[in-house]
Amino acid sequence: MKAFTYQLNMICSLCVTVFCLTGPMVAAQVPEKAYAKFDFIPGDQVLFEDDFKSEQADEIPSYWIISGGKVEVSKVNGELVMGFLDKSPAAMPRMKGWMNYGDRVTFEFDYLWRHNQKSWEQAWREGNTSGGDGINIRFANNKDYYESNEAKNQLGDLYEDLYIKSGGTVQFREFKGEYTSGEKVSGLEGLFADLNDKWVHVSIAINDRSLKVYLNSERVLNAQINEGKALAFQFMTTGSSSEYGSQVFIKNVRIAKGGADPYKQLTADGRLIARGINFDVGKATIKPESLGMFNALAKMMKEHPELKFEVGGHTDSDGDDALNMKLSQDRAAAVREKLISMGIDPGRLTSQGYGETKPISPNTTPEGKANNRRVELLKKQ
Repeated sequence: MKAFTYQLNMICSLCVTVFCLTGPMVAAQVPEKAYAKFDFIPGDQVLFEDDFKSEQADEIPSYWIISGGKVEVSKVNGELVMGFLDKSPAAMPRMKGWMNYGDRVTFEFDYLWRHNQKSWEQAWREGNTSGGDGINIRFANNKDYYESNEAKNQLGDLYEDLYIKSGGTVQFREFKGEYTSGEKVSGLEGLFADLNDKWVHVSIAINDRSLKVYLNSERVLNAQINEGKALAFQFMTTGSSSEYGSQVFIKNVRIAKGGADPYKQLTADGRLIARGINFDVGKATIKPESLGMFNALAKMMKEHPELKFEVGGHTDSDGDDALNMKLSQDRAAAVREKLISMGIDPGRLTSQGYGETKPISPNTTPEGKANNRRVELLKKQ
């Protein structure tokens, strides 16, 4: 259980219900070429991670504080996720209040908007839903947000919520962006086929100058920040209601800090944790959203031709030792081959798998395991 130092004053009581989901809810098949200009780089130190795989359906998620509405672990096509199932639901990770995120923090998750009786397209055509349904991200817990002047001063510009609408509109303060790169549904203005009834990957990067938001491969918002820091991350939703059928589900949540400039990290430490490189579960297949990290690495190596690396693959301690070693070797080799395909001289790269033998965090928490699952580039002379 993650430690936390505060509790919200009002935690709603939740009814446990059996919730069965059916229909064509699948991951959006975004081709790698769509990520050609993707520049998101996640933080290199994981502070919170939850994939809900260890949870029980119809229960309150273990690592979350529920601050409104009905939020339960739900099963979507056999996969355990967090469901926002009724009016005004809200939830936030059980983390220490006023986290020291440093100069840069990243927040990633997948969301799925769906209707509990029909397809999202049909619900849209019949007026049961619209692009106004959305997820709000609040950068503080409710107690600090409403009651603490000190917290308000710390938040600065981030006292305002970030809005991510189901139709692809993203807004923060006076800044607004529109999703444009997906497949539009014929005859329905503003409805994108890859944003509803499919999982959408959200990437958010915040530093002292800007807040950037990506939906799948597209950077939809780049908003200026003049002052302020995020104190927490709280999910809230508008438009979700069991009565009207619109519900949203969340999975693969990760909060991390750092990771802005790979070259600075490399020159300071002699090694670089490429946290943005991710794989399919139990495989060496590189996920398309990893291209942001690959783009940064290839650019760095082309600008600094003297650099040579060992690509090291590392796992957590779950599972069989020998299988972990093999998986880490395969993943390290896949990263090397990907960089070579991007124009890097093969002589500048070697690969090595280390399995679970070189942890950098205890394997006793989800965050510790997430930190240990990594691709690490070690500078060679």
